[in-house]
Amino acid sequence: MSRYLFIVSRQHEALHEYLVHRFSGDENVEVFLDRRRRDRRQRDIPGALDRRRADRRQRPEIDEELRRRSVAIVTIP
Repeated sequence: MSRYLFIVSRQHEALHEYLVHRFSGDENVEVFLDRRRRDRRQRDIPGALDRRRADRRQRPEIDEELRRRSVAIVTIP
């Protein structure tokens, strides 16, 4: 059976609380409040060598869903 992750935008804490309550008995659903604040390392001054090889966010469509709908739903088979 599939599992579902609901990621809710920080600006919609009431929606987060509602979803937590709504799915509290469903073990196949987890609800998270988006913890990210913004993209990192956005400075105008050059810093030390960036050691990261790539952006760790591998699903940019989730960012877009959070912007458009305030919630992103990820299905895990």
